[in-house]
Amino acid sequence: MTERAGDFPKTRAIIMARLLIAVVVVVLAILGGAGIERTPIIWLGVIVAVLTGVYLLWDRSGLLPEVLLHVQFACDIVLITVLAHYSGGLGSHFKILYFLPVLVASARLGAASGMVLAAASGGGHLVLTVLGPQEWMGEEASKTVADTASLLVTLGLVAIIAAYLARRARSSESALVETRGRLETSELRFSTVTESVTSGIVLVDREGRLIHVNRTGREILGLEAAAEGEEGERQDYRVVFAEVPAFCERIAKALDAGQPENRVEFFVRRKHGASVPVGLSTSILRDEAGGERGVIAIFQDLTEARRLEERLRHDDRLAALGEFAAGVAHEIRNPLNAIKGSIDLLNEISDPSNDELKLIELVQREADRLNQLLHDVLQFGRMESTDRAGVRLDSLLDEVAAIAKGHPSYDQRIEMDVETPGPVIGNVNAEQMKRALLNLTINALEAIDADGSVRLSVVGKDDFGARGLEGGPEYEVAILVEDSGCGIPSDKREEYFQPFKTTKKEGTGLGLAIVDKIVKSHDGRISLASEPGRGSRFVVYLRS
Repeated sequence: MTERAGDFPKTRAIIMARLLIAVVVVVLAILGGAGIERTPIIWLGVIVAVLTGVYLLWDRSGLLPEVLLHVQFACDIVLITVLAHYSGGLGSHFKILYFLPVLVASARLGAASGMVLAAASGGGHLVLTVLGPQEWMGEEASKTVADTASLLVTLGLVAIIAAYLARRARSSESALVETRGRLETSELRFSTVTESVTSGIVLVDREGRLIHVNRTGREILGLEAAAEGEEGERQDYRVVFAEVPAFCERIAKALDAGQPENRVEFFVRRKHGASVPVGLSTSILRDEAGGERGVIAIFQDLTEARRLEERLRHDDRLAALGEFAAGVAHEIRNPLNAIKGSIDLLNEISDPSNDELKLIELVQREADRLNQLLHDVLQFGRMESTDRAGVRLDSLLDEVAAIAKGHPSYDQRIEMDVETPGPVIGNVNAEQMKRALLNLTINALEAIDADGSVRLSVVGKDDFGARGLEGGPEYEVAILVEDSGCGIPSDKREEYFQPFKTTKKEGTGLGLAIVDKIVKSHDGRISLASEPGRGSRFVVYLRS
């Protein structure tokens, strides 16, 4: 059974090996004893060198590689026969070279080609007998036949055994290639899956060696690089996770005590000192017989989940507070209006003295302030998502800037700019969004003591990166309100959007809380960046 031409290995190694053997033969012939004719053997070496050049050119052309192999082996039988003739005939030690082409041909081309070359070798042996000096037709005839038959049988067995072993080797190689391919595919799938999931995954074998930790796991645990290596280079998990003792304890509990855990939470302290909440589940890996093979740990960074939970609790508190405050404000407004109306009436029907007039003005002013507080409380409690429409945000910013310039907080020394890339359409409630942006703008004006600047701008999604914005892929546009004012201390930023939190003497503490609620009612998000003494930047992210 022969191989297909496309499956032939490169024959260059066979060609060069033949040349090397020819050189060795020529050297042995030169150093050999009686019965060896050196000159013809040297010429044989020259012929082999010439044939080597021809074979190499043929091999480089890539034409008929199977024919090239057959031609080489046929020439080899002829050359070996001539070599044996000039080095002692039937008694030549070089007759053993007949085995080489038979062996190689059987391995490369199959048993049939090997048997043909074995027969050709037997023919070469007969030629040596005919050309020999002995009387081969006489008493030596039976010995000659026996020697030839023995050679044929031996070469035939060599051809069969070589072909069988080569076939087995090819079969094993094919199976190995197939197994390696399946293994590589399996590893690729495993790596793709583990590196794509958003949870950390750690595999530890039963000897405690770390088999795998995925990218997310390295990030959560603060590992700088992949900890696992080649087989034999696996590190003990206690060494790899030495900086994360809480994680080691959970692995040890599952690995040593055989006690897997389902959803336990603990903190991982990173090298820079921050503590990260982690939720972990461990499971025992078992083989088909039920024996323990190791432990798999699946874990997540709970920072965002904790933040979301806190945000939900915060929103629930705000909702309850808003409903309560709106109810209380409604009950207070009626008697407050009665008080304010009575004071106005007393002021009209009586002639108060200067001191009494001051008291009346104080009551009126405080009643107006309380009324404004009640108005803000009612607005905060009733703030809901209302009808939206396509609004030009650039025009909205121009309108906000114009209104802000008429506010008492505006000073002619403050430079106010509006920066827009052109018409930008946003799906918003114009009045609510105007109120939110005006509130942010007035806050920016109030943060500036003397000279300074306030800039309002609209940024499209494609320019987020250039402006250092990280709103997320779900947001299409951002509105920025930036000032060069006093800035906000870091310990105040967390509660800056909380209701009834204010640093102003006359403030109600509901302005930014209302802004936050308006933005959320538009499915948006607001962020704050500030540095004391260098100003603040509020960013309102909006969806399309």
